[in-house]
Amino acid sequence: MSLLAPLGLLGLLAVAVLIFIYIIKPNYQQKIVSSTYIWKRSLKYRKKRVPVSRLRNILIFLCQMLVLASFAMLLARPVIPYVAETPKNEKVIILDASAGMRVSTGGETRFERAVREIRRQAESILSQDDMILSVIVADSDAHYLVSRQTRDSLAAVGMALDSLVSPELKCSYGTADMEGAATLAQDILKKNSETEVILYTATEYIDKGNFTVVNVADESDWNAAILYVKPTLEESNCYSFTVGAGCYGQSRSMTVYCELTGINGGVGTLKVSKTEYFTEAESERELLFTTDDFGGVPVTSYASMLVYLDENDSFDGDNTYDVYGGQKHTVRIQYASSQTNNFFSGVLRSLRQAQRGSWNIELKTTNKAAAATEGFDIYIFEGAMPDVLPTDGVVMLVNPDKAPEGSGLRFGDRVNINSDSTLASGQASPITANMNPDRITVAEYREVLSADGYDELMYYNGNPVILAKDEENAHVVVLSLNLKMSSLGVVLDFPIMMYNIFNHYIPVTLTGNAYEVGETVTVNGRGSDLTVSGGGNEAQSFATLPGTLTPTVPGGYTVTQKNLRGEYVVDQFFVHIPNSESNITKRVDELPRMYAEKTQVDGDRDLLVWVAGAALVLLAAEWLLHAKENSV
Repeated sequence: MSLLAPLGLLGLLAVAVLIFIYIIKPNYQQKIVSSTYIWKRSLKYRKKRVPVSRLRNILIFLCQMLVLASFAMLLARPVIPYVAETPKNEKVIILDASAGMRVSTGGETRFERAVREIRRQAESILSQDDMILSVIVADSDAHYLVSRQTRDSLAAVGMALDSLVSPELKCSYGTADMEGAATLAQDILKKNSETEVILYTATEYIDKGNFTVVNVADESDWNAAILYVKPTLEESNCYSFTVGAGCYGQSRSMTVYCELTGINGGVGTLKVSKTEYFTEAESERELLFTTDDFGGVPVTSYASMLVYLDENDSFDGDNTYDVYGGQKHTVRIQYASSQTNNFFSGVLRSLRQAQRGSWNIELKTTNKAAAATEGFDIYIFEGAMPDVLPTDGVVMLVNPDKAPEGSGLRFGDRVNINSDSTLASGQASPITANMNPDRITVAEYREVLSADGYDELMYYNGNPVILAKDEENAHVVVLSLNLKMSSLGVVLDFPIMMYNIFNHYIPVTLTGNAYEVGETVTVNGRGSDLTVSGGGNEAQSFATLPGTLTPTVPGGYTVTQKNLRGEYVVDQFFVHIPNSESNITKRVDELPRMYAEKTQVDGDRDLLVWVAGAALVLLAAEWLLHAKENSV
């Protein structure tokens, strides 16, 4: 037994007061009588009654003391603690909101069917007084729709469920976060281990674990899908295309169509097709489109390619696939030298070959008199410097004879060195990454007297010989040494530096041209004002690059940016639903495991009625004893 209000025991002080009253109470009174005859006559009867009277008085005292003790216990609220099993009065419903739930049959999607069934069950559950209901939506990031609601919240639960299908379908285009949904459900299981977890889905699970699975798929559901398209630039400099297609729920022939636009810089469209038979045992096939399939037309470039299926299936969200990346942006490089050498010529040709899959690099070799100061992405001036520094592109000043106007540089005299001393590292930079200054010797360099805004990347004897400025309107790299009088041109560090400069200032905008919904897309820029639009959302701008975004809607996306020449250029990428969601008949091995220790309910059995009853019985006994005493 325990007491909810222990201070109530202060009522026991009344027992002490009662004892004190009995102590100070007089036992007799002095009286003057005229005769003792009657007293003597009754003496023999009184001697017989004294023991009974004393016993009655003791019982009366005990009853009074116990009554006061009972009242004190009533104030202290005595209870008996007990432990009982958790009641089975709670349910958690998980709604699969993956792209596969968008499959539609009879004008109703699987998602809508599941919401309708969940609403009906919610009404049944919450119609009972002691039931508790939670609903979890397992989309790309599982979250509670409603949490631990009771009968009073039935209307609110119904409105929350209705919001999933009206005014628009809130089903995602990605995969369901079942791990996250199981974690949320497990949090409730920790509070009530007897909670039933019900999953509404269209995926078949072999091992359901401790889930109750309700499958809302229709027997007539089937899906035709373009899973992927892989363009390959062959050694012949012509493209071939590998198309992955799938047919789930039916065995049938399907025709895959390809429409190429902007072939080899033209404006026309070329349409070809192939037909394959798909079975339940071989539901996915690869189709290869080569130059022969395009009627012998070699495809060296293309603006875009549309691959599609013309099928009346249950889900049209994966029947088309856009292919981009068939046209390479042009990078213009000018090499102007007072005396050209093979150091730059060789490394630039190697760079053009290595980057042919990403860029169309145009090389122009000239002298100072014919050198341009605008219209190029990279300027390399060796020996003879321009009078004015170009304001666009990346500018390399190698073995300078003077400081161009606007460069922020001031040079001193040439310094000749008679030793084989090597360079020393300066400030860390992407331009000198993986370079080893111990391999670079210098026999002549021009002293740099001032370089406002430049980072000093490598030194000789404390004097900077490789510098760089990387500002919004100024991208300059300075090599104050003479390549013909240095080992830099003949060691591995020179091509490393040139590749670093190219990749740092002219990064690839996209690492790919196709992504799944929910996949992270990294975008990088070589200029400014980069924005991404598509997916039905407003254009997203990036203050810092590289930046990332996570598309949630399939379709084409456009990346717009201003390049180093000040021209706006456009790149595109395609976002498709995950291939696993196209397979609407897939079987998954198991659901995530949920673990929770068995919970118990702690309670208190109230003893107030019993104590009050005992007090009443004692009061009645005390009254009867008094009545008996008075009747004698």
